[in-house]
Amino acid sequence: MAGEAVFGFVGVVLGSVTTSALTIYKERLTGSREAAARDRQFERDQQAARDAFQRESVLALQAAVADLIKAAYGEMDRLLVELQETGNWTARVWETPTAVGWSEAVLSLETARARVFDDGIRALATELRTLAGESVWAKDVEACKRASRQLEPLQIQFHEAVARVLPTLY
Repeated sequence: MAGEAVFGFVGVVLGSVTTSALTIYKERLTGSREAAARDRQFERDQQAARDAFQRESVLALQAAVADLIKAAYGEMDRLLVELQETGNWTARVWETPTAVGWSEAVLSLETARARVFDDGIRALATELRTLAGESVWAKDVEACKRASRQLEPLQIQFHEAVARVLPTLY
């Protein structure tokens, strides 16, 4: 009888130890799976936030480029009207009033450009800003023509680059 009690006790102890060990193993396994799932979800959330930020930034840069081109064309039109009226190309100087919308467009472009991660798009925006500036600050009508003729093809190239990048951000 005492032997049966000892065997019964040993059986209970072994059953308890086995159950405890398996429970601990199951909890660790479940915990590591949950941690891995949380990590994957965090990475997906981070990527979604990054993509949303980039979409917003690229679209803001695209709008800023459009505003810059609009301001440049507006100033070129003003200079051409003045050329037709006076027969002289009045090159801009420091004292010349700023072209309508120019400062805001440049500031918006620089702000948005700083937020865009794609180096190609950033470089095209910089080139557009430079060409627009050259056309507005041209010393003569021929220099203005040279710079302005490059604006439209470069703007098309910029929009094509944006069109390639945007789908990857959705």
